[in-house]
Amino acid sequence: MATERAARQRSIRYRLGGRQVTKIGVAPASWRETYHAVLSLSWPQFLALILVLYLGINGVFGLAYVEVPGCIANTRPGSFSDAFFFSVETLASLGYGYFYPASLYGHVVAALESLIGLFSVATMTGLVFVRFSRPHARIMFGRHAVVAPFNGVPTLMIRAANERHSQLLEASVWVTVNRAETTLEGAAFRRLIDLKLNRDRSPTFALTWTIMHPIDSASPLYGLSEQQLHDSGDFLVVSIAAIDETLNDTVHARHEYSARNIRFNHRFADVIAVDEDRLTVDLRRFHDIHALDAAAPPAPPLQT
Repeated sequence: MATERAARQRSIRYRLGGRQVTKIGVAPASWRETYHAVLSLSWPQFLALILVLYLGINGVFGLAYVEVPGCIANTRPGSFSDAFFFSVETLASLGYGYFYPASLYGHVVAALESLIGLFSVATMTGLVFVRFSRPHARIMFGRHAVVAPFNGVPTLMIRAANERHSQLLEASVWVTVNRAETTLEGAAFRRLIDLKLNRDRSPTFALTWTIMHPIDSASPLYGLSEQQLHDSGDFLVVSIAAIDETLNDTVHARHEYSARNIRFNHRFADVIAVDEDRLTVDLRRFHDIHALDAAAPPAPPLQT
């Protein structure tokens, strides 16, 4: 029994953040997982799946009609194209009238195809509706996180921006360090350490948000140089959840920063300009960072 169960196990590959994950020994998915798998497809993959199913169903029924000559009136003997397009008309309930069932066999197959057409149309409509209605946050994260003094304290800074014109309400952010450690018994494991932030909630997230973690004596990053951080293999996981005022639903965004994407003694380029009553946000410079000038203190990050 164990051997049979192991034979049915499989491996799957997928991307988690910036890494590829391979799971080995996964139990075979049940038919109920099909719904989740279809919703996980990209739009090109989803449309390709619909096209393949559409052509496949019509092709199978087209062959069934060709199998018994004369079951469909006005079709050419042995013509797969006539049978295929009659199947298209039947599946979509078009009923042009030129082709029609001419025997009991033809009526039975056409009735079966009509039933399948009702189910397939309802299923595809539901899947398309779910994919369109699923809330999605257009939150952009900077390519790099930076470490720079802020009010005299070395501070980890991460920048995010709301790319939509609508506001995100009751926004919350979490930043976690994923760190590899070894127990006293020599076992390797990964520890998730939450970072204390200067501000982890915002009533509105409309433009940009600089997420800041002071690297004081209580910080898990305290005392680490840039090289030590890079050699540690640590990486950061940033999660933002908020309510989209247009969708009136909760949206989520997640991003990861490996240690090599954390730059010490750098600051973010300014992207917000204020001119009297006009506010300009230049997202073309959103990912730009600059090395600190030792002769001049860095400008504080702008939070909105």
